[in-house]
Amino acid sequence: MAEIQLTRIKSIYGDLRGLLGQIPLAETNSIVDDFIVTQLNASLDSLSSVAETDFSTYKVPESKRLADWQDSFPASIVRTQLGRVTSRLEQEYGFGQERTPSSPGIVIINKNDNEVSLKINYTIADLISNSANTEVKEKLSQLSDELSEKDKNWSRIKNILIWVLNFSKELFIELIPIILQNKP
Repeated sequence: MAEIQLTRIKSIYGDLRGLLGQIPLAETNSIVDDFIVTQLNASLDSLSSVAETDFSTYKVPESKRLADWQDSFPASIVRTQLGRVTSRLEQEYGFGQERTPSSPGIVIINKNDNEVSLKINYTIADLISNSANTEVKEKLSQLSDELSEKDKNWSRIKNILIWVLNFSKELFIELIPIILQNKP
């Protein structure tokens, strides 16, 4: 087959693939406009002429035109015909296979191992001494005691933190770095 003829067939194949991409899935839209079907059938006529092979069996026949929508065809039929002809061209001429590279492409792996270090220049004792509320002092003291234990009771710590969060968002945020220093 002459190189020019193969190039023309490949061009028509590209046109058909483009049309296929414009046709909605049957689940989302059940009709295809007459313009697309006319373009499909014209492309198939050109393909038959260039390839010197009859591709008319892939045309969408006029008999499939919708009775209620005279300028439309069922999407399922149009998609089926287009899928059939593009698959045949892919099999006969190897079109569409150049999209799959024969050798692996470049793979870039970016592993970022950052560690955030935070130096905290205050303690729970500082927060206790700065607080005027006796209930806050009591809860912070309980938290300090619990965090100093070897086997921390995280359920109790959680309850204290919930109380602090309900009492004061600002105080809770001040406690977060201290809690992070004591994580298991």
